[in-house]
Amino acid sequence: MQPPLDPLERRNYQVRMIKTSSLLLILLSTLSQILLGQEGMSELAGIRFAYENSSDREIKGINADISYDQWEIRTPFFYSQKDDWTIAAGIRYQSTKLDISNLLAYPFLEDQLHSLDLALFLSRKYSENIDWLLLFNPNLAGDFENTNADAFNYLTIAGIKWEQKDNLQWIFGAVYTTGIGDDLLLPALGFIWEPSARSTLVFAGPIIRYNYELSEHWDLNLGGQFTGNRWHTEALYGGNLEKRDFRFRSYRLFANLQYNLGEKHAIFAGVGFDFAGEVELETPTSRDERDVENGGNLEIGYQFKF
Repeated sequence: MQPPLDPLERRNYQVRMIKTSSLLLILLSTLSQILLGQEGMSELAGIRFAYENSSDREIKGINADISYDQWEIRTPFFYSQKDDWTIAAGIRYQSTKLDISNLLAYPFLEDQLHSLDLALFLSRKYSENIDWLLLFNPNLAGDFENTNADAFNYLTIAGIKWEQKDNLQWIFGAVYTTGIGDDLLLPALGFIWEPSARSTLVFAGPIIRYNYELSEHWDLNLGGQFTGNRWHTEALYGGNLEKRDFRFRSYRLFANLQYNLGEKHAIFAGVGFDFAGEVELETPTSRDERDVENGGNLEIGYQFKF
């Protein structure tokens, strides 16, 4: 049995965990606008539980509104660093209760949707300032009643991390993704900047996050990101079992406050404003795309820090 870590070793281990989780976040977030809001890992190393409520929003062109309640849990569950190698893994599960006010106008019968993401991260130090990176992120999203291969998609990102300064890291690479029609191979770019000991700025394409430590107990988080998902479902329509893929996506500006209850526990609450919303319903023979009006959302949650 290994002896317990002293305070300094424990702090260094926590810092490595946080930076690795930040890399998972930035790599996953780079193409979240394409991957329909697969936001990936939290920027903090810990187990995160959250509840989110989205306001009623009109589906334009038809007499129907859409809203949802969502529960989420996400956590890194493995971390190992040996010599020049680092391996990490994390998981996220979401349960979404969808509410469409008029099913005759918008015929999507599934109201309980699920999503499961697994992030597997590998890096190898090439030099003092450069690391090789690899991320594999399979995703399963649907009603989880008639699950098959159509509900499974994945992304793979390969690249390098360049540490320009102690407080500035750049990510360069390429991403291959499935699940949005044609398979795509695209460039990936981002950075993590720590302008002060109390603040961190993460940028990845349209994703931006700013975290500021207001005091020993209070943290402020601001940002913008795409949010939503694409679910594969099967249900009876007119007596026939039919496949329908449903997508709901928006861009969200958000702000939340986190209160730290000591070293390991924290609670948080926040608000967001969603705009540029879209819904898409695809059947084997047709595809219907519609805009959704702007709306707000509320989020509350709890985090247990490692």
